[in-house]
Amino acid sequence: MDIANPALERTVSGHVVRIVLDTAVRSGIDEVEATRIGSFDRKLLADDRIRIPSESQYRLWALMEHVVGNEAGVRAADMADRGRLHIWDYLFSSAPTLAEGFHDASRFSVVICDPAAQLGVTDDGSALTVGYRGTTYGETRGIINEFAVIVAVRRARDAFGDAAVPVRVDFAHPAPRHHGYLEDALGTTVIHFGQPADLIHYRITGNRTEARPHDPGLRRILHTAAQHAIDEARPIPGWIESFRAALYSEVTQSTGPTDSSPKRGPRVAAVAARLRISDRTLQRRLSEAGTSWSEELAAMRCEQATRLLRHTTLTVQAIALRVGYSDARALSRAFDGWTGLSPDAYRRADRHRG
Repeated sequence: MDIANPALERTVSGHVVRIVLDTAVRSGIDEVEATRIGSFDRKLLADDRIRIPSESQYRLWALMEHVVGNEAGVRAADMADRGRLHIWDYLFSSAPTLAEGFHDASRFSVVICDPAAQLGVTDDGSALTVGYRGTTYGETRGIINEFAVIVAVRRARDAFGDAAVPVRVDFAHPAPRHHGYLEDALGTTVIHFGQPADLIHYRITGNRTEARPHDPGLRRILHTAAQHAIDEARPIPGWIESFRAALYSEVTQSTGPTDSSPKRGPRVAAVAARLRISDRTLQRRLSEAGTSWSEELAAMRCEQATRLLRHTTLTVQAIALRVGYSDARALSRAFDGWTGLSPDAYRRADRHRG
């Protein structure tokens, strides 16, 4: 049984994000603004292995919905030409039947999707039902799910032609005022909204149940390649990790200490500038992450002080100045709160362990 890389939780493939970003730019959205809102760098998306936090994708979709409206999902699907979703796009073409194609697409959906999103396939011999359960993203969920359903239908039709024209499509979100754009995209006029789940329905009769000529060896190769894509994928750091890296850079690049004065502490504005966001946005995102500037700065100082106590012979006074405290007593009070030990006691205990 194939196991998804656990590091991919709450991430999506950079291929998907690239499609959404290209759609946003094609729709008139400034690319710099789009990537700033999504908190990622366009250059990262050139790496086929990269994964982007799902929350970043959500913010980009929300911007798209605001600018484009209900048709944002269809516009993105129109940009998803075969091959843009990497190995996943070719899984249908190597399967012997439509049902097997969807089973393969479901089995390896994490190649492109957040692992929390799922394709479910039910086949009773005469009817095939494919369910899509996306992640919960509030009001933007409708356009994201429309994108996912349309792409799945189109990849199936690329491989199986008319046999993959759905007889009915259900969406859980409320009906838009007009949905002709969905009829054109899905190839059916039988579309229902406000349903219990997002479902694609197929009727399988006659020669549609017969296995078509296919290459089992190619299918195995594609499955191996899909699993390799999962195993080798690597997520970019989440926002809080990016913040901590920026804070560390600012701390280490602050003007150095003298023998008589503490090192200048990092400023919120300077770290915010490194992340290309405002001071206010930085403080808000820290709060949303369940932390604060003061907590993060204290944790960074604790990490630095601990490292210096363990790996240097600097005095406690010198370490205090280097990490931004006025004197050894101030560091000692803080260090006791972090570890329950004084700096000298911590150093002695570490040397004893060594």
